[in-house]
Amino acid sequence: NRILTNFGFRTVVFTIGSFLMSVLFSGFNAFMGIAHRSIWYGALATFYISLALLRGGVLLYHKKKKNHKEQNDEYVKAKVYRNSGIITLILNLALSSAIAQMIFSSAHFTYMGWTVFAYAAYAFYKITMSIISFVKAHKQTDLTVRAIRNINLVDALVSILALQTALLTTFSSGEVNISTAN
Repeated sequence: NRILTNFGFRTVVFTIGSFLMSVLFSGFNAFMGIAHRSIWYGALATFYISLALLRGGVLLYHKKKKNHKEQNDEYVKAKVYRNSGIITLILNLALSSAIAQMIFSSAHFTYMGWTVFAYAAYAFYKITMSIISFVKAHKQTDLTVRAIRNINLVDALVSILALQTALLTTFSSGEVNISTAN
């Protein structure tokens, strides 16, 4: 009942799952990066590991906050919200450098066989749910809930970038310049 009625509680519970998925996905990308000697997969692995650490940090703060009430609680929540935003910007700058490297070297990556369709379905689901949750979260007063939903939106947008590159590589007949699209 609490999951269905309390948006903040639901956010924290599902973020634990997102945290675990980020760890698994970063492991997959790390394996692909090592197996294919790909800077792109390595950059994605680093991005998702960092995103998992950021999610985990916000979750740990949220748990700690629930156990101890502080006098300047609003100030501390605002500080956590600000810091998560700053870390997200730094992560995006790091990812942008990997994208620039991919563009300038005309490198790209593909998913094997049917996995591109599974990844596409997952990416579209993720972006849809992230946008809906992002809008709902900005009506919340708890800044940790808002920070978590912002992180989820960044995660979904990076998934769309990776999907775009994989779809262009998999289904283009050679007349599309993937570097220009990225």
